[in-house]
Amino acid sequence: MDIRRWALDSDFKVTLTRPRFTDGLLLVLLIAITILSPRLLPVRSEGDTVLVRAGESVFRIPLEENGPHRVTGPLGEAVIMVRDGEAWLENTPCPLKICEAMGPVRRAGDVILCLPNRIYIRVEGREQTDAVSR
Repeated sequence: MDIRRWALDSDFKVTLTRPRFTDGLLLVLLIAITILSPRLLPVRSEGDTVLVRAGESVFRIPLEENGPHRVTGPLGEAVIMVRDGEAWLENTPCPLKICEAMGPVRRAGDVILCLPNRIYIRVEGREQTDAVSR
């Protein structure tokens, strides 16, 4: 028997069924894992530091060193708060306070910019992330 003829004569049929509840549940679960996986990974590694550039001065703050740190930019003094492995701008003299709304940085590669006061904050460490990952 010729194989081509057998393939044409076979009763093989493809039937499409409606998606089931479990199919939708599996799809939602996979999407949730994809979105949440960067947040489920370890937040930081030991020895991460915060690189701060304010005007002409540059210095580093260890993320283990809790407390407020004052820096001075062209508009005035700003307060960088470090607590529990996170750093954020708590009080700045800039008019719109967008840099305060950026929230805390904790992973290597995370950045906070205060453009009016010319303050640049970046977490440095072994593992780097890009801006899209944040």
